[in-house]
Amino acid sequence: MFSKIADRFKHSLALRLTAWYAGIFVFISCVAFVLAYFSIVAILQTQMDEDLVDDVGEFTALMGSGGIERVKKEIILETQGKEAQQAFFRLWTNQGDLLATSDLTAWPELHNPTDILKQVQDSRQPVLITLQSEQHEYSARSIFAFIGSDTILQIGESLEESEDLMEALLYGFLVMLIVVVLLGGPIGWFMANRALHGIHKITRAASEIKEGTLDQRVSVSPQRDELDKLAYAFNSMLDRIETLIVGMREMTDNLAHDLRSPLGRMRAAAEMALTQHGSKSDVETIAAATVEECDRLLEMINTTLDIAEAESGAAKLKYSDVDLAILLNDAVELFQSVAEDKAIMLVANLTIQCHIQGDRQKLQRAVACLLDNAVKYTDQGGTVSLALLHADNIKIFIKDTGIGIASDEADRIFERFYRGDRSRTQQGNGLGLNLALAFVRAHGGDIIVNSTPGQGSIFIIVLPGQVSS
Repeated sequence: MFSKIADRFKHSLALRLTAWYAGIFVFISCVAFVLAYFSIVAILQTQMDEDLVDDVGEFTALMGSGGIERVKKEIILETQGKEAQQAFFRLWTNQGDLLATSDLTAWPELHNPTDILKQVQDSRQPVLITLQSEQHEYSARSIFAFIGSDTILQIGESLEESEDLMEALLYGFLVMLIVVVLLGGPIGWFMANRALHGIHKITRAASEIKEGTLDQRVSVSPQRDELDKLAYAFNSMLDRIETLIVGMREMTDNLAHDLRSPLGRMRAAAEMALTQHGSKSDVETIAAATVEECDRLLEMINTTLDIAEAESGAAKLKYSDVDLAILLNDAVELFQSVAEDKAIMLVANLTIQCHIQGDRQKLQRAVACLLDNAVKYTDQGGTVSLALLHADNIKIFIKDTGIGIASDEADRIFERFYRGDRSRTQQGNGLGLNLALAFVRAHGGDIIVNSTPGQGSIFIIVLPGQVSS
């Protein structure tokens, strides 16, 4: 039984918080009582000492006005009847001889305080002590002080009222402690469940999400406390996960669609080679077509892997000094023949030099993807131009007079495998822009697009970093 309770306690945060709350509640109550108890004791003792000092002052005045006999009479008056049980008086000479006493029947344990008398004689200051006695139920507070030039007065008062009061306080505290212990558990349980309410909501949401309900979210209160911040972060994480899952589904669908056609052609070619006993040249043609389709598939897979590596930050950039002007001129030379075949004017405004530290190969591929895109979607007689500027950052402009991009497609052109309606007639797999963006962002940059349908587009590669010209 105890092992089950211990195991449940170990695995239940609510129970542990309840124990902590109850324990802290009881501890603070005990500390508060102890402080209050000793504060009251100190206050009562201070008040008692002040009363005794005031009594000494009164007897000093009586000594001055009526002499020792007047003092003795006042002592008798002060200890008549039951007062003898509560107080006592003794008069001593400066040499320590006893002059007079009140009725000491209730105080048989009193002895000759030689040491105290000597202390008073030496310091000429009042001395206050507490007297303990096995024969007396209550302690007594006593003062020794001069009331004349050679007369010492001892006054003692029982601490019965003070001790009765403190005993009542102690009893009341014990009763309150029992109440606190009994209430500490329920109050701690309430506070623990109140504190864990937000966590329970997140746990329930996580359980539902585990079952496949990806649209489940945790409600966030307007208080914006720590649990609300946790819920907000949890919801943001779910939004991100849902976006990634949807993206993965779309990518899988697109990948399956793009793989189906070349695989179908390869299978058809293979069947043709098996069923038709053609000449050697026919077989070679089929084999060449199969190799071409395989190369296209491998290119698609490798490009997808390169994008994933760059986006995850796992790609290792091979930094070196790169002259962007030379890099862009090389790209223009590479696409010059393609542009001439389409009667497109390819212009490069690269009058400046611009050196940066970057991965030459990945920057070349990014520029090539954008330049290929510009030439591909520019009609015959159009123009594609490149420009290079740098100030606080580096900007590479690739402008075309092509078909442009519709406003509802502009936000999606960099998605993996995405192809707009007007681009489906062109050969491609929808990975070029995504690859270019991944490589540019791997260098800490970005790509900006401005486009007008029917008038063309401007792609701007923005790269940060120190440059020199």
